[in-house]
Amino acid sequence: MSRNTHVYFNKINKETNMYKYKTGKFISHKNNSTFTYRSGYEYAYFEKLEKDTSVINYVVEPFQIPYIDDRGKKRSYTPDIIVLRDKGHIEVIEIKPKLMLNNSIVQKKASAARSFLKRNFENSIIEYKFITEEDIFENYQHYLEVLKAIWATKQSKKLLTG
Repeated sequence: MSRNTHVYFNKINKETNMYKYKTGKFISHKNNSTFTYRSGYEYAYFEKLEKDTSVINYVVEPFQIPYIDDRGKKRSYTPDIIVLRDKGHIEVIEIKPKLMLNNSIVQKKASAARSFLKRNFENSIIEYKFITEEDIFENYQHYLEVLKAIWATKQSKKLLTG
C-alpha cells in the first residue's frame, strides 16, 4: 500500500480560502432533499443515481465508522453514499480517483468499513465498493462537461442571490 500523505482530501487552500475541488449543493428529486457534494466526481455520481431506475433511495454521508490511522490514533470515517436498490441490495460507496485506491489511509478506511458492515449487517445484502472516474465518466470530455455544468449552476445561483 502506498503511504502518500498528499492525496485527495477536500481541504481548503490557505492562499485562496477555497476548496481544492468543486463543492456545492445538489438537489435530489429522487430523495426530495439537498445534499452537499465535495467534488465533481460526487456531483456527477449523484446525477447518475438520480437517473438510475434501479435506485430507490440514497443517502449522502450516512454514518460514521471508527478506524485507526497510520499513527495508531482513533479516527472516524464517513462513507460518501449508501444506496438502496430495487431488489433490496444495499451499497455503501466511496468515491475516489482511481490513483488513490492503493493509498494506505484509503485502504484502512475501506477495511474498517467492510468489518463494520460485516459486524452490524451480517444478514443483509450489503456491499462496500469504490466508485472511480471510470465508473462515472464516459471520457475526459464528459468530465469537462460536468465541470462546466457545476460552474454554470453556481453562476446562475450568484445571479439569483445578487
